Amino acid sequence: MIGEVLEFRRLLKNRRMSSEELEAVRNRKLQSMVRHAYENVPYYRSLFQAVGLLPEEIRNVNDLQRIPITTKDDLRTAGIERITAKGVDLTACQVVRTSGTTGKPFAIHLTPRDLRVRQLIEFRTLLAIGFRPRDRLAVLGPAQAHVMRFHQRLGFYRSVNISPALSLDDQIDLLKRNRPTILWAYPTVLKALLCRVNYRLDTVASPRLLITSSEVCDDKLKANIQNNSKIEMFNFYGANEVGRIAAECPAHEGLHVNDDHVILEQANSKDPDELGGFGQAVVTSLNVLAQPFIRYRLGDVYKFTEKPCSCGSPFPLISPPLGRSDDVVKLPSGKFASLWPFTFLLRDMNGLEQYRIIQESEKHLVVQLAFYGKPNSDALVQLRSRFMEFLGEPIRVDIQCVDGIGDETSKFRSFISKLSVKERS
Repeated sequence: MIGEVLEFRRLLKNRRMSSEELEAVRNRKLQSMVRHAYENVPYYRSLFQAVGLLPEEIRNVNDLQRIPITTKDDLRTAGIERITAKGVDLTACQVVRTSGTTGKPFAIHLTPRDLRVRQLIEFRTLLAIGFRPRDRLAVLGPAQAHVMRFHQRLGFYRSVNISPALSLDDQIDLLKRNRPTILWAYPTVLKALLCRVNYRLDTVASPRLLITSSEVCDDKLKANIQNNSKIEMFNFYGANEVGRIAAECPAHEGLHVNDDHVILEQANSKDPDELGGFGQAVVTSLNVLAQPFIRYRLGDVYKFTEKPCSCGSPFPLISPPLGRSDDVVKLPSGKFASLWPFTFLLRDMNGLEQYRIIQESEKHLVVQLAFYGKPNSDALVQLRSRFMEFLGEPIRVDIQCVDGIGDETSKFRSFISKLSVKERS
């Protein structure tokens, strides 16, 4: 507990540093991470040797350009033993999985130390937007078991996780019972819930702050929320691979990158000027030791904001990342169902290599699955039953096992709706 408090004090101090001091901290952490990866992780040692690099040659962010970019498929191909640091007991790690927007979920192992730093960065981010000791935070997103901390038992900074795999009625009931003052939700999950209550969030909960993350919160959804409730909205950006990357502050002038936690770069196939300053996100984690991510391509599109934020933070600003805002299934009744519960069901299936969900019509859904080996027939029957149970309406669900999924000529989409734009609205 004492060590955790001291570490958190250091993280808070970083927010008050000058840009020069923060850069020195970042470079020191980068040098340490590169050396750790080279000495302990076979994949990165081979990567460095392939291009004739030594860890001491990477001294700052500019030097990172000399390291080849790594993709999720690169790590998957290398295998867990080659991407994990020597001496790490995987059985003692907590496993988190990517959301599977590429249709290929990926498991990340976090040591207790890795997880603690990630949680402290998250807590620091919440404090920055106004998380108060007596607030009640409800997270409508990842289906994670909530561990009650000592301060929460005393009634401070309370929080609860509400799984999107629950029925909408159960989600609404839990929100009403917990009465959150801060609500954190994935946009597609929130959209499905709001559709059930005619976009009157205040009939379910009356939070003063609303955090959205993981997906784009489109202008129409924002307008529907703000027209019916007095609520301040914040945009958070993160990835399961590296944790919280950036978050909006109360000045609402962009998202602050956690420069002491992650290095964010742009990778462009074209001249950035031709893309209006936008580029693909490439990240280097400064705190994940079990399975490091160095120059790892996320693929989200964003751009840096040149001017400093009026809040005075030394952390640089980026625009809200661009992404998909229409990944919801429309049901025969006209209601919407979020895809997030489906991804939670799919990404934990044994042997699943890739998946895709296709909405053929309002009454027909196709789930394509590609497995490494022979799929478990009982698991497939159970999966279809879970889909039908969650949808709760007369919609046909076909499970198709296929040899492979994807179109190499364009960016892979794990969800395809064949409904027209008018039908989806």
